[in-house]
Amino acid sequence: MFGCVHGEGPGLVELAREFSPLVEEVDARTVVFSVGGLGRLIGDARAIGAAVAVAMTRRGVAARVAIAGNPAAAVLAAQSLPGVTIIAPGEEARVLAPIPVVALGAAPEILLTLERWGVRTLGELAALPEMGLVERWGEAGARLRRAALGQGDEFLAVLRPAVEFVRRQELEDSVALLEPLLFLISAQLHDLAADVQRHGQAARRVTVVLGLEDGSEFRRVLELPFPMRDPKALLKQVQLSLEARPPVAATVAVQVELDAAEPRVVQGGLFLPAVPDPEKLHTLLERLRVLTGPDRVGSPEILDTHRPDAYRMRACAFAQSEPVEEGAAQVRLAFRYFRPPLAARVVMHKGRLLRIVSERVSGEVVRAAGPWRSAGEWWAETAWRRDEWDVVLADETVHRIYLSGERWFLEGSYD
Repeated sequence: MFGCVHGEGPGLVELAREFSPLVEEVDARTVVFSVGGLGRLIGDARAIGAAVAVAMTRRGVAARVAIAGNPAAAVLAAQSLPGVTIIAPGEEARVLAPIPVVALGAAPEILLTLERWGVRTLGELAALPEMGLVERWGEAGARLRRAALGQGDEFLAVLRPAVEFVRRQELEDSVALLEPLLFLISAQLHDLAADVQRHGQAARRVTVVLGLEDGSEFRRVLELPFPMRDPKALLKQVQLSLEARPPVAATVAVQVELDAAEPRVVQGGLFLPAVPDPEKLHTLLERLRVLTGPDRVGSPEILDTHRPDAYRMRACAFAQSEPVEEGAAQVRLAFRYFRPPLAARVVMHKGRLLRIVSERVSGEVVRAAGPWRSAGEWWAETAWRRDEWDVVLADETVHRIYLSGERWFLEGSYD
């Protein structure tokens, strides 16, 4: 048996948890829960419904209650019928028959067709032949008819209870060195990782809070590119972060918190090449980020602007994607940027480019296309204004040069 509460006001989930740990939140106003096994504690279905009504009154919740043999029937009854509704096994179709078909939440075109047929209640919909509905709407038609008859599965998408994964330790003596501090953090991470795994989840964020000797608080939040369970990998992320920016005073309290998420599920292929573990790859990237700077490691992301070569480095995302089918083969040139652009000296005569001299590329200009003038973002520090040319040198290489103010630059080469 299943109970359903539909109404206004906060606390519907907590109300349902008073009667069962198996709770599903259908929407913001509807909660379904299992009442199986409550017969010995409370009584029959009517006694259970009365107990739920009493709990609602105690909490100040205005809601409707229904108890039925499956969640679908309980939801329909609670959303459409007033008061407390008890549906005995086998009576679902009769009790639900007066409910309007719009309560099923079907697609607008299906509801319009049913209205044209003169079908306005669940009883009238249940009287239609199943084969005809399947021929017209496929599986959706069969599903609507089963719902109108009060038939549904016996399973709930159980709502996980909110669990906080936090460990805190007050220290008797202050800790000034990083090595003993990491030893304390390691013990907390191992305990938290075990708790997270027991709940069938993984960590997507690590928050380290240190109480310092001077009374201040040191906080470091590590956003992980994918959920992790390995405490050693999590500890390495914390270590690299603290080594890059350590606390400014000795530590007198240590707190570690993990934010849980669904674990990453990856299926390997028999004929796919071996790749590094994402945990090890992310650790390597963190080490490179510490050595080179946070804005020099990651995946390049093109910015939404017309400014030439406008991009930024974002954190790498380890997500699988479907392969893209290649279209018809096209001949394209790849452009290789020089970062930063190379200063150049350009010889011109009567507006015609004759020669380019730079540290990396030099030669006579045999062909040139341009200039193309662009300018923008005059209101920001990234403002630009320049004239561009694509040039072919005597050695048949193709390059791009531009004039910014009174200075020439070589921006890159075409491959």
